[in-house]
Order: sequence, then C-alpha cells, then structure tokens
Amino acid sequence: MASALAGEDDIRIVGQPHSIDQLLHGLESFRPHVLVLSSPFLVWMAAIRSLCDRHRTAILLLEDHAEADIPSFSPDVQGIMERSEDEATVVRSIRHLARGGKVLRLVRSSHVMEERQDPVGTRVRKRLAPSELRIISLVVQGFRNREIALQMSTSEQSIKNSLRKIFDKTGVSGRLELALYVVHHRALKQAAAEAEPTQDMRSLAAIQLEWLSPLRTFIN
Repeated sequence: MASALAGEDDIRIVGQPHSIDQLLHGLESFRPHVLVLSSPFLVWMAAIRSLCDRHRTAILLLEDHAEADIPSFSPDVQGIMERSEDEATVVRSIRHLARGGKVLRLVRSSHVMEERQDPVGTRVRKRLAPSELRIISLVVQGFRNREIALQMSTSEQSIKNSLRKIFDKTGVSGRLELALYVVHHRALKQAAAEAEPTQDMRSLAAIQLEWLSPLRTFIN
C-alpha cells in the first residue's frame, strides 16, 4: 500500500508508525489529512480519535478478520475497507477522505467472505447438488431414510444411494459423523439451513409420519 501511495503526485506519506506511541506522536506532529489505521490499533481508539478530531484527520480502517471483530458501522471512523482491497480503490478512497468525504464499508460479497472463513466447507458445498443439501438438512434434523424419502417424494433406496454419494463427497463414514461435519463447517451449515423444506412440506411430512406410526410400531 505504501508503494502504491508513494507513486501518487498528490499524496505524501508522512509516517509509518509501528507502535501506539509512534502513532500518537505522528498525529500530533504531522497532522495528516488521512490516517490509514490497522485494526490491532482499535484498542487505543479513544486516544487516536481524540487527536484525529482535534486535527480533523479522517480515519480509514483496514479490516483484519483474524485480528478483530469490527462492527458493520462505526462512528469512530470515516471509512472501513478490507486489507486485501485493490490499490486503485485504496487511493481513490484516501483522496475522497482527504476532501472531507466518507467511505462506506467496503467488503466483498458474502460468498467470498464465507469462502475465506471456511474454505473446506465452501469447497465441499460446491460439490453437492441441491437435492443432496436437502438430504443433509433432513439428516441433521434427525429424520430417517424412510421419512426423508417421503418428504422428497422418492424411494428409500434412492435416499440410501444419495447418502453414499454424500459420504464420499464429504469424506465421512456415517450419519452422525455427517451431522457433526456440517455443524463444524459454517458454509455447509448455512447451505443446509437454506435447503430446509417449507412449512407446508413439514406439515405434509407430519401427517405422513403420523399415518406411518402404527405401521412402524408393528414392524418394531
């Protein structure tokens, strides 16, 4: 980022502090138009905000997901963006802040964020068909193969075949392991939740299961 900014004729880097003392001293001495702040410095935000307000310095906060939990909006800063944002966007944002503007929170799509946070779960989810995600959702809820077959208007053997494919794609060996795997991986958990049947389908399933209960008792 420093290299990108150094190449701009109208932007001058007056300091690159590595400690809070250096940062506060630089704000007092140089009174910059814009402070590009890394999220680990958020613990000292009160002192930083006080000096920035005094010298009318705008704050552009770089979001580090692994280091801090940053709210979607913060009145303490004029802009929030991801550290991985492209250089051209950073330069435009800094110019905009220097002129007194504000930068809305710049984040990538939820799917990109999800892939970054749970790469394994996202990769596995892409291998699964919508019908397989629906089966996973019902397995996690505790439905048996016959009950799942009724809800999906198919045969019990078809569900068994689909489960074998799901086990191969997820690398698990059984229903319990599959449920634990889904709960552990956020991307899969979200996809399975979105694949849950509608309320009408659940009502229909309840009626069907109630009708089956005497037969199940007889078989058992």
